[in-house]
Amino acid sequence: MDLPQGYAKIVDILGEKVTAGGFLNVIGIVVDFQKPIPTKGGDYKARIRLFDMSVSGENRDMAFDIFRPSSQMFEVGAGDIVVIHQAKCQRYRSDPLSLITSYTTAIHIYPAAKIPPSPAQPASNPLMPSKQDSSRKPSLKDEQYISWFFHNVDKTYIPDIEQFNIQATRSLNVKDKLCELKDVKDSTFHDIIAQVVQEPYDYNDKIRLYVSDYTENSGFFNYRRDGQVDNNSRDGDPYGYTSGKAGTPKWIGPFGKRTLQITCWEPHATVIRQRVKNGSWVHLLNIQFKFGTNGRNLEGYLRQDQNAFPNKVYVDVLDLSQDSEQIHPSLKNAIRRKRDYEKEEKAQRTELQPAQKTSKKRPAAEQPEDKRLNAKQRRAIQRAQAAEKATHGETSTKTSSDLNQQVIAEYPEQPAVPVSVILEPAKYETAHQGGPLLLDLPFTCAKYRTNVRIIDFYPRRLQDFARVRKQTECDILSDYSGTDSEPEEEAVTIDSFVDAGDRIWQWRFALRLQDVTAAAKDSSGQKDNSFWAVVDNMDAQLLTSLDACDFRVNPDELTRLREKMFILWGDLEEKKAKELENTSKKQKAKMAKKTASDRPPDSSDNEEPKKKEKEVILNRPFTCCIRQYGVRVNESNPDKANAGEGKRWKRMFGLFGTKICDT
Repeated sequence: MDLPQGYAKIVDILGEKVTAGGFLNVIGIVVDFQKPIPTKGGDYKARIRLFDMSVSGENRDMAFDIFRPSSQMFEVGAGDIVVIHQAKCQRYRSDPLSLITSYTTAIHIYPAAKIPPSPAQPASNPLMPSKQDSSRKPSLKDEQYISWFFHNVDKTYIPDIEQFNIQATRSLNVKDKLCELKDVKDSTFHDIIAQVVQEPYDYNDKIRLYVSDYTENSGFFNYRRDGQVDNNSRDGDPYGYTSGKAGTPKWIGPFGKRTLQITCWEPHATVIRQRVKNGSWVHLLNIQFKFGTNGRNLEGYLRQDQNAFPNKVYVDVLDLSQDSEQIHPSLKNAIRRKRDYEKEEKAQRTELQPAQKTSKKRPAAEQPEDKRLNAKQRRAIQRAQAAEKATHGETSTKTSSDLNQQVIAEYPEQPAVPVSVILEPAKYETAHQGGPLLLDLPFTCAKYRTNVRIIDFYPRRLQDFARVRKQTECDILSDYSGTDSEPEEEAVTIDSFVDAGDRIWQWRFALRLQDVTAAAKDSSGQKDNSFWAVVDNMDAQLLTSLDACDFRVNPDELTRLREKMFILWGDLEEKKAKELENTSKKQKAKMAKKTASDRPPDSSDNEEPKKKEKEVILNRPFTCCIRQYGVRVNESNPDKANAGEGKRWKRMFGLFGTKICDT
C-alpha cells in the first residue's frame, strides 16, 4: 500500500531531499524512546526514534524531538505507530536531519497492542495527549495505511519490550557533563566547548585535534613563547605537543598550558575531515580524559559509541552567525577569555620587543599626577563633581516648550546640567608630604543630562554615517563594541573583504553639541561651550531606530535617515552641503589660478582680511544623555605618556540613552 498523500518518507528526510526549516507530516514506528526530562525553558523534552517502509537496516531511524509542558507529555512503547502532523525539519549539530515540534504540531499514538489483528481492518482511537493533537485527526485512509504498515514493516530492529524499557529508563539518568578544560581530570568523561587552534592532523584511520577554551590546566603540555621544549615533554606529535619529532611546525599559540590534544576515531573523524578546520568552535561530547604515553600530560580521546548507536557523531561545529540569544553561554565565556588572552599576549609581545630609548624617570614628587587612580579615588572624584553640579547656580534649561519634544532621553528624574559643567577639567584633591595637593586628571567616568543643539556633524556626508567591518566571533558578546579587535593602524575599507557575507555595517559618527543657554560663550568670550560627542553603533540604533547599512546603495534607507536627523538638527545638513559645495568651488578656482601662474597675486595696501560669515543654524535644542570616558592614544612625548609607555589618556564624550520619536 502506498504512503498516503501529504506524508514524507523518512528516507527523503535522512537523505536531505527536504529542506531544513520546512514543516512535514510523517508516519513511523517507534524503535527507541527517551523519556521526558525538564529543560531550562520550563518545558519538558522527550525524543522518539522512528523508521518506516522507506528505510531498512540498522541505524536508519530518524529522531523526533518533542518540547511540551509536563501535562502534555506522554510515553510510547516499542512498535507503537506515531503519526506526526506539521513537525519542523531541523539540523542539530552534525546529526542527520530530524524533526522537532512546533506550536502547530499534532501527534497521534497508536499503541502496538491496540492495532487490529488484521491488516485489512483500519486502526482507530489514537492517543492524543493535548488539545492541539485533537485538532488534526488522521483520516480513514490514513488509519487503513497505519494498520497495513504495522503488519508489513520489518520489525527485526525493534528491541524487545524489556530492553526497550531499560533503555528508556536509562535516558532519565542525565547529568550535565559540560565543563571547562581547566577542570578536567584523569580518568573522567566530559563534554567540552573549545576552539580548534591548529589544522587537524589526519592519520587516515583517526584524526588528532588541538583545542583550547583559553583556560589553563596544570596537566596540559606547556607551549612556551621562546620555542623551548620542557624537559617533561613526550614523544610523537606533529605540532610539538611532544618533542620527539624533529623539524616540527612552529607553534603559534595559545601559549602556556591552555591546549588539549584529542585523538578522534570514526565515525567522528569523517565529520572532522569534512567540516572542521583551524579556527572552528566545536562542541565535543563524551571525551575521555587520561594521561598519555609519557604519563605526564592529559590527553583527550573520542571513540565510537559501543552502546545503542555506534554511528552517532559526537562532534558539533558551532554556528556563530545565529542569534546571540541562541548561543551557548559557555561559548560566549570562551570567546571572552580568548579576547582577553589575545590582548594580554599582544601586550607581552610589545614588552619583549627590543627596548628603544628610555626616558629618565622623574622624581616621585613630580609624577603623582601620572599615577593611575584606584576605584576609591575615582568614586571620590565623582562625588565631588556631583556635589558641585548640585550647588552650581547656572542653569542650562530653557522652558520645556523651547525643547524639542520629539527627542527623549533616559533618566528624566535627573536635572540637566550646563555644558560648562561637563567641560570642566577633572581634578582630585589629596595630600602629599603633609600638604594638600590638587591633581589634574585626564578624564573622569561620569554621565550627565544636558540641553544642547547640534552645530556640526562628522562625517561630512550623511551616507558615510555607517561603516563596514569584518564580522568576528566576538560579535555574539553583549559587551563587544565592534572596535575592540580592530588594529589601530589598519583602516577598514570595503576592499578589505572578499566575501560580502563577512561584512557587518555599523553606525559610527559624531555630533558637535552646543549649550543652549543665553551665555553660549565663556567669560573670556574666546570659545563657545561646545564639544564633540561620539555616537557608536548601539547608541545610534537607539537614536534613529534604524539599522546601519550601506546608505550609498540603499537610497530609501538614506531618505529615512535624513528624515530622522532633520527632526534632530533641522536645516543643518542643507547648510553643510552648501558649505561643502562652496569649498569645492573655491578649491577648483584656486587650482586654476595656480595653474595659470605660479606667482602669488600682489597684495593691496588697503586690503583687509575677510571675515567668514557664519549662517545661523535653525534647529531646536533638545535634551540628551552624555557620558565622559577616556581612551588611550599614542603619545611620543614621554613626559605626557600617562597611560603607559607611548600612550596617554584622552578625554572623550559620547551620546547615549537618547531617542528620536516620529510623533
